[in-house]
Amino acid sequence: MIVTGELVIDKLSDTYSSPACKLGRMVEKGEIVRLRRGLYETDPNTPACLVANYICEPSYISFEYALSWYSIIPEGVRAVTNATFGKRKSKVYETPLGVFRYYDIPRAAFDVGVRRFEQRGRKFFMATAEKAVCDKLYKMPPTRSYKGLEELMFDDLRFDEEEIFNLDRSEIASFSRLYHCTTINTLRDYLEERA
Repeated sequence: MIVTGELVIDKLSDTYSSPACKLGRMVEKGEIVRLRRGLYETDPNTPACLVANYICEPSYISFEYALSWYSIIPEGVRAVTNATFGKRKSKVYETPLGVFRYYDIPRAAFDVGVRRFEQRGRKFFMATAEKAVCDKLYKMPPTRSYKGLEELMFDDLRFDEEEIFNLDRSEIASFSRLYHCTTINTLRDYLEERA
């Protein structure tokens, strides 16, 4: 369960004269996991995807982690990659549960194309396959040509070609209006021409 440091210290103050020191010892022993300043996870065996949305709010899982989840890229990933907005710079948090990376996307695109998942009775939010592709392409250098897009997607990013052609074209078209991104517009046109 995710808890604030204040809540933990408040509970420990009933039993310990120095609850902050006790919290520090609990973190050192691995009994509780520090996610970031003032935020803790009480179960050291919690899967990283269940805490990612809380470390930096608001956020949802996307980019490489989601692309791997949907088998769009062949490799597994170590870091849990997330989309957020308004932070103006990327953020990285290294914790005992894993590495968490947060990247900005446009505010207009943030609230669409996100699904709720549940694991161990806890919810987390992740981009749809279409949204994860758009998030990733948004962070890449712009390309206007189909040849450049193919090289970017299939050579550089190692996207699975079949999975790309299985994406919902109407979703991509809808998202393209929110990103105002040359590469995503190129993807929209590319998929429409190959329908």
